Amino acid sequence: MHELSYATSILNALMEAVENQKELGKNPLKVSEINLEVGELTLIQMEQLKFAFEVIAENTICEGMKFNVEYIKPHILCKDCGYEGDAMPKDEIGVYCPKCNSMHLKIKGGKEFNIKNAIIEFDDEE
Repeated sequence: MHELSYATSILNALMEAVENQKELGKNPLKVSEINLEVGELTLIQMEQLKFAFEVIAENTICEGMKFNVEYIKPHILCKDCGYEGDAMPKDEIGVYCPKCNSMHLKIKGGKEFNIKNAIIEFDDEE
């Protein structure tokens, strides 16, 4: 289940951000929201990722965090006809060129997994 490794990476990145805020003298109370960019070719099941995150984030500052996801379509360069643009899904394991149906492609997008930002709530009594 690679969703668990993604969930662990997210939690580690968020906890590091929280620690950085503490070092700056701020008092973070909660990480309430995260914004992710997820390429469609990662094949990540978001419900499984959220469940794994809920389990490992229990009793942390990230417990109950809301996930916002922007999906990124596969972007390709066809090595046969030169088409560059969005790819068409062939099945669960591949994509093809919408112009010539080739699968001889260079993948230029769609495998991303990025944390765009997160919302950290702070104690106002600093």
